[in-house]
Amino acid sequence: MQLTASNQALGPINSAQLVGVFKAIAPRSFEKTFDGIATAQINTAMKICIDGLTHDQVNFGLSQVRDNGFCPDPAMFRKWCLGITGFGTEQQRLQDTFKGKHAALANILKWRGDSKHAITNAEKDAYDRCYEMFEEITWAKNADRAMYLAYEAFKDNYVEVIQAFAENGICQSIWEMPKAVERKQVNLAMAPNSMLPEQSAEEKAWIESRTKELQVDGLSFPKALMQAGRELKLTGGIT
Repeated sequence: MQLTASNQALGPINSAQLVGVFKAIAPRSFEKTFDGIATAQINTAMKICIDGLTHDQVNFGLSQVRDNGFCPDPAMFRKWCLGITGFGTEQQRLQDTFKGKHAALANILKWRGDSKHAITNAEKDAYDRCYEMFEEITWAKNADRAMYLAYEAFKDNYVEVIQAFAENGICQSIWEMPKAVERKQVNLAMAPNSMLPEQSAEEKAWIESRTKELQVDGLSFPKALMQAGRELKLTGGIT
């Protein structure tokens, strides 16, 4: 689409064509910026945001997309068209260096299968916000539904995390497990018996069975496990 210099309002220009120019200039950045958003929604948003702009202003905005090498959202593009180029530029450039949410999810799933697999700081932060949902998948009555909810929660969290990282100037990096704090060795033989609860094989089997029953009744795995432990304690154990 060729934009000619003019001071006339931008009415005749098709917003869908403008979105196509965005994608042609910076395709990878376009996919990250508009990931998961329907094309019709992008076109509508662009139409609203370029309303009243001139050809010259839109040309200037497109030159900023070209020079920066990434696509802003439609609202930010309007600011660029109006010459407000400093606001948010560095944050958006930093945010664009992070993986997309689908790639991040795939990486987390590999890491869950192999703890030696490398993940990023943003991926770990997003995972920590919803790790209980991943743990629930194994015990849920509807595993497919639980899996879907966990994956969607992670992707939503990841988008929020990389936005927060960009705003605070935090770069993407490989996450490293914190080093364990060295503790003084405790002589367990001297500890009171009440601090060293031991369960027999029968008690462990009873807790496992009771936990599954409570899950059928609607309790989550962590709550069901705690409830089973309390019930065993109240009965005085299995003899």
